[in-house]
Amino acid sequence: MSPDTFSRLVAAMSADSGGVPGPGAIPGPGAIPDPGAAVTGAVPTSFLATAVLGYKLWATKRDLAAASQSLNTAERNVEEERRASRAARTAANAQRRQEESERAAAEAAEALQRAEEARFATERRWFEGVRPECRPSEADIVRMKTEYRYSPGFLHLAVVGSSGGGKSSFINAVRGLSNNDPIAAPTGIVETTDAVTRYTDPRPDSQIFWYDVPGAGTSNMPDWQYFNILGLYIFDCIIVLFDNRFSDSDLAILRACEQFTNIKVFIVRSKSDQHINNMVLDRMQRGFDPFHADDETRARFQQIKTETRREFVNKTYQNVQTNLESNNISPKGVYIVCKDAVHAIWNNSPSSMAIDEAELQNDVAECTSYFPNLWM
Repeated sequence: MSPDTFSRLVAAMSADSGGVPGPGAIPGPGAIPDPGAAVTGAVPTSFLATAVLGYKLWATKRDLAAASQSLNTAERNVEEERRASRAARTAANAQRRQEESERAAAEAAEALQRAEEARFATERRWFEGVRPECRPSEADIVRMKTEYRYSPGFLHLAVVGSSGGGKSSFINAVRGLSNNDPIAAPTGIVETTDAVTRYTDPRPDSQIFWYDVPGAGTSNMPDWQYFNILGLYIFDCIIVLFDNRFSDSDLAILRACEQFTNIKVFIVRSKSDQHINNMVLDRMQRGFDPFHADDETRARFQQIKTETRREFVNKTYQNVQTNLESNNISPKGVYIVCKDAVHAIWNNSPSSMAIDEAELQNDVAECTSYFPNLWM
């Protein structure tokens, strides 16, 4: 029953009977008119009561539907709020994780930077003469002596220096061998030694073991690690051999040697004949050929060679001592040699190219006085 129909019924009942029947009134058979008929005239009170109940039922259903809809709306709102809250928490967690990741990345970057700064500081201190705290232990010394087959009663002499300085050729020469000898150390334009190699002296009365050491200053062997990694602290003597100029690698080795009183050090400049000849030819007229020159030109050539030789020797001594002094390294003797003169002198033969070869031979032989227990 619609609200309009209900209102008309109430008005008709009031005009006809003056009120709504009590709860005991029950309409008789045929008292309830056809719901589809038009409402005219008087309306029985029993029918009005039924209509009121119907209207209340309809209103209740309407209110229930509205309440249900409100409940659904409220539940949807709550769910949306929950989803929004979860999304907010998820976003907050994601933000927190991102911040934690960024903080961890920043801390890692700072740690890496500190490690790099520490490494640079160590290298700088090394070159400034402050040796890193990595002195060998007794176990290290025993291990390296075993690896290099250190033999009591012999002099163990290592030849070290920058790559390509002529170390292998020098070792062959002091052993009285040419570079082509079957038992000679391999030589070449590039570094040919990739591990410390032990060579005996073929002379029957010799008590020296020579060691050919890989070149310093290569990508495989940084300068500041060269001395310790190769265990050079176990040798009795070390020859620091250089070719063209005194390098940072040579200085690093000399600094390390000063930390060990058991090591006798020699500084040797190699290939003196090549350097002097190149300097002389630079001062001669273009196209000069010493084998086809006249007497006057040849005499001038010999005079220039003598002067150049003296100049080369003096500049070498001065350059080395200047480098030692500026790097707080104690003064040391310098020996200027070439392999052909070394080969001759160490085989007891004279050589016109000799400069310091004989002095170097004598000083190496005297090393026994620095190691009184060597022959025990």
